[in-house]
Amino acid sequence: MTVQTQTSAFQRLADLLIGAKIALALRAIAEHRIADKLAGGPKTVAALAEESAISEDVLRRVLRALAQYGVFAESIDGKFENTDLSNFMRSEVDSSLRDAILFLNHDVSLRAWLAFEQCMKDGRSHFCEVNGTSLFALVAEDNKLNEHFAKCMANLYGPEAEKIAAGYGFGKFRRMIDVGGGQGHIMAAILAAHPAPTATVFDLESTAALAREFMASRGLADRCDTVGGNFLVDVPSGYDAYILKSILHDWDDAKAIEILKTCRKAVSHDGRLLIIEEVVVPRQSVGNPHRLIDLEMLVHFGGKERTEAEYRVLMASAAFSLERIVPIEGSFFSVIEGVPL
Repeated sequence: MTVQTQTSAFQRLADLLIGAKIALALRAIAEHRIADKLAGGPKTVAALAEESAISEDVLRRVLRALAQYGVFAESIDGKFENTDLSNFMRSEVDSSLRDAILFLNHDVSLRAWLAFEQCMKDGRSHFCEVNGTSLFALVAEDNKLNEHFAKCMANLYGPEAEKIAAGYGFGKFRRMIDVGGGQGHIMAAILAAHPAPTATVFDLESTAALAREFMASRGLADRCDTVGGNFLVDVPSGYDAYILKSILHDWDDAKAIEILKTCRKAVSHDGRLLIIEEVVVPRQSVGNPHRLIDLEMLVHFGGKERTEAEYRVLMASAAFSLERIVPIEGSFFSVIEGVPL
């Protein structure tokens, strides 16, 4: 190793070890909407601090620290402006990361991450222990956390919907059901790309009501209905394709098998199970944050991202056979096809 290489490696690791502090600095800046306030062009720190009712000295130091990593830029006259990176902290831009910053660095998440050493020992999530209840329960009772969560998911994964719809042959099915389909964004994209099928979005009653409104707003009410229920208890029968999009990675193996078994009771002998998830390929660089999202799944839910071999075991345990995996072009998602045994 040359001296230059050694210095570069040292600096890289030094940047990584302070990464949690960078994330918290981003959180503070996002909370005060500094990137939004710079949307019209450069401003002095004094002006930004006055608008935000925060310390001018501290704000200057935070902005200088983040500028070292390309988040904001400082001009020779001491003003700061947005960069390509900080533009994604603006709340109104497409694929904004502002709510992702606020959600993934929220106190409830940080408390769970502080218990990560215990996760390392026993392989379980300790989120409920340190926060008193589950993340989904907290999201349901805290409107602001719910808003950050919903916008985080929409901006991180929303652009994938059209890719998924275009990247797989959903048009061959007559009736589809999106199990745990949320407000219906994925199904709306699928129906827009494939005019023949009809569909159902199945989720908790409160969420199904939102999906009903969303489908009506997209002009799809005549092709997609909504049903309220709990996929841990029962799933409607009578469909030829059962879609599970970003569901199984929330759960440990035992619970994931339970969900699949519930689906298996509903799927007919000629039906199809379509699991839409990232499929982990060992030693493959993915160019996205999903190796760390895998750890987020562990910390928050006890869930995980899985390999093809792990999906084969899960599906076989619920009387499904993994027939094929269809990678979605331009996306980190794949469609994992299952057939009933």
